Amino acid sequence: MKGRNLMKTTLIAAGLAGLTATAGLADSFTLQSAFPGLPVLDPTAKRFVENVGALTGGEVDFDYLLAGELSPPTEIFDNVSVGAIDAAWSYAAFAAGKEPAAALFGSVPFGGDPLSYISWLHHGGGLELWQEIYAPYNVVPMACGVILSEAAGWYTSEINSPEDLRGMNIRIGGLGGEILGKLGANASGIPAGEIATSLETGRLDATELSFPMVDVLMGFDDVAKNYYFPGWHQPAGFIEFYINKDKWEGLSDQQRSAIEISCADANLYAMGLAAGAQGEALEKFRANGVDVKRFPDSVLEALRAAADEVYAENAASDPMFARVIESYRAYAADYNEYQALSSLE
Repeated sequence: MKGRNLMKTTLIAAGLAGLTATAGLADSFTLQSAFPGLPVLDPTAKRFVENVGALTGGEVDFDYLLAGELSPPTEIFDNVSVGAIDAAWSYAAFAAGKEPAAALFGSVPFGGDPLSYISWLHHGGGLELWQEIYAPYNVVPMACGVILSEAAGWYTSEINSPEDLRGMNIRIGGLGGEILGKLGANASGIPAGEIATSLETGRLDATELSFPMVDVLMGFDDVAKNYYFPGWHQPAGFIEFYINKDKWEGLSDQQRSAIEISCADANLYAMGLAAGAQGEALEKFRANGVDVKRFPDSVLEALRAAADEVYAENAASDPMFARVIESYRAYAADYNEYQALSSLE
């Protein structure tokens, strides 16, 4: 197995050398995305690359690659860790197989809104914990795009009670999958390009993917007519940028600051880009006979109880998971109290 992994890394390194030679720039860094060219994610990545280049006077030039152009999404972390790829544009849950607490930097099921999430990261100790998790892998992470709440997903049949979820085959990963499993659903990971066909053939009964302006590209509305909200599994999310630590330390203070500033800009840009752009997709879905609606309260209550159970189990088995979720909850308690006092509703 080690020999096979070494061969993969060697092949990636060879591809990287070819790309660098083609670019003809000694200061060009590979930035491998885990995503295809999707709305919000792709324009945010391109803006980040442009901003870093402008702020460094072209000294730091990221060669931005879409999913699979150099490395499969699930292998990017390992390749950045060993330096075969310089940096990544990814989602932290991909690292959860190595470090369960990493999932909490992709989304926190039944967590707070995007503002609370990014505020905790930068002002509640979240970033320091994230850096600590990735440090043994020679990787430096940061949030580089705040994602709005997703939809709860597409279902081929109505969900009127928690019992309706039992036995369903649902495409969802990470903590969301663990939570649905507590209610008797079968969670699985299927590539995005296979979801619509799987719904049509009955391989899947339901799926989640993203918010409407992304889902509208996938054809789900032709094969599943129940589109549920809220996105309990991801009320907020982060695109993560991470970079090989040796490459990071080889940059000047000004260059590192340029990357951090560009990610701060990306956080606001991604959130704003998506905030007012969902209505058109929802109108298209309704015109195609889709019933857009919220889950019944009983379903959300059951999912929330299952989430508490999953958090308790993960915290009991992984000390870092316990530290992260405790940190998040402590910050959320203060945030939520003030939000409740300030609410006009």
